[in-house]
Amino acid sequence: MKKMLLTSRYCLVAIVTIVLMASCASSRKTSSQHAYMTKQYEELKNTLNDAEVSIIKDSLKVIFPNNVLFSSSSDQVNESVKPTFRHFADVLNRYNKTKILITGHTDNTGAAEYNRDLSERRATGAKQLLNSFEVSNDRMFTWGLSDRDPIASNSTEEGRAKNRRVEFVILYDVKN
Repeated sequence: MKKMLLTSRYCLVAIVTIVLMASCASSRKTSSQHAYMTKQYEELKNTLNDAEVSIIKDSLKVIFPNNVLFSSSSDQVNESVKPTFRHFADVLNRYNKTKILITGHTDNTGAAEYNRDLSERRATGAKQLLNSFEVSNDRMFTWGLSDRDPIASNSTEEGRAKNRRVEFVILYDVKN
């Protein structure tokens, strides 16, 4: 009976030890992911003067205002932003353990179908520009959100201008 109790205790201790070790390893992995993303955030913040860069939980968000990227009602990327995108791509390429969701947005003026198409073309245009600077297509995904996710009121020109944008959400790729 004593021998069985000792064996049970050893098994219990072994199980608890394994669980704690796995927990610590998981914590270290999460901590290293956080450090990786924080370092990338700092680099993006220092590199991208024309964009708003923020860190949200375990992801990064980069917002380029529409007037920086595109002319009004256009999906052609402004020539003036290409050097900034080269720097953006350089940082993305250095931190290749991430995936990038590129979302295009519009204000609520104009026809819904036109805005949806324009937002998709803008997201695709931004993706193509990053790809031209060697960011892998496999890491990037696009989505046209039209006017569905405003960040300001559409009742003023200033608010509508803020809503016309392209956002980049950068996520740690857990497969890496």
